[in-house]
Amino acid sequence: MLCDSCKKREARIHYTSVINGVVQEQHLCEICATGFHEAAMNDFPVHKLFEGLFNDKKCPVCNLSYENFRANGKLGCSNCYEAFGDDLRRVIKGIHGHTHHKGKLPKRGYSKISYKKNIEELNRNIEQAIKNEEYEKAAMYRDEIKRLKDMMNSKEDGNDNDQMA
Repeated sequence: MLCDSCKKREARIHYTSVINGVVQEQHLCEICATGFHEAAMNDFPVHKLFEGLFNDKKCPVCNLSYENFRANGKLGCSNCYEAFGDDLRRVIKGIHGHTHHKGKLPKRGYSKISYKKNIEELNRNIEQAIKNEEYEKAAMYRDEIKRLKDMMNSKEDGNDNDQMA
């Protein structure tokens, strides 16, 4: 196959680009590819393509590298959770779809856990309502949190049936 640019030499470099769904192929000889490479480097920073592929983070306590964790799937110590925090959250979210435990809850103490989860959710709702400047909603969520906390406290004071009002 001849070079698409000079149409004289044998094409040894085959370049395919997909931009906004449009596929373009170029078949270039080594000489023309040098000029093409320089022009392409100005338009597309290739180093950004490989950014994030290699993570050289290490745990400061056990010296485990993130690459070793990825290879064997095991962390070295409890400090690894902090050292690789953001990366681990992405991995866990990729596997489970979320980063909060959504499994079974114990029967004893279920209502307390349920109240706490509801309060956490309402706190997130308050933050979102404030961001959206929906202050009436935020006040409503605040009042609901107060009601749930009062119910939790009354259950701790002795009236411990697992019914939510």
